[in-house]
Amino acid sequence: MITSPSYQAYNELFHSLYNELCNYATSFLDDEAAAEDVVQETFIRLWQKHRELIGIPNIKAYLYRAVRNNSISVIRKRTAEETGNKGFEWLADVSEDPDAREKAEAKPFYDQLIYEAIANLPPQCREVFTCCRLQGMTHQQTAEKLGLSAKTVENYMGRALKILRKYLGQYGLPILLLFLLKIINK
Repeated sequence: MITSPSYQAYNELFHSLYNELCNYATSFLDDEAAAEDVVQETFIRLWQKHRELIGIPNIKAYLYRAVRNNSISVIRKRTAEETGNKGFEWLADVSEDPDAREKAEAKPFYDQLIYEAIANLPPQCREVFTCCRLQGMTHQQTAEKLGLSAKTVENYMGRALKILRKYLGQYGLPILLLFLLKIINK
């Protein structure tokens, strides 16, 4: 068991502010479980940075701001996921499901074209596109997940979008691509 003075102070801080911060996060998120996750993550980050934060004059204000910012990040991610997959949930399985083409055949013509355009991307471009646009991940998150640099992810996304524009453009559907990107854009 850790008994250092900094851990004891951290533990006291955690127990004295935890419920208060959870209530604050709930006011943003309207979800108690998500609020608890945000507060716990905030305290984990605080402990990881505790040596750097020793001189902070008002740790309570710091924690409130961190919980607010983390709650806003959760809301943004939720919004991206909700709007990003709206109407195109079946596209999320493009890179994982080999039978997805059969499932997609029942979709309207434009859905099929979008599926084909994404399925015909080079494998790495498709994986990056799927992470960034369909799963709502940031370039940095995608880079970490795939073991790439953020710049490489940006390059793959640019390449994927160029290929998609060209593919859909041959069917006279550039507006459809813009619609697709608005729907599944973060």
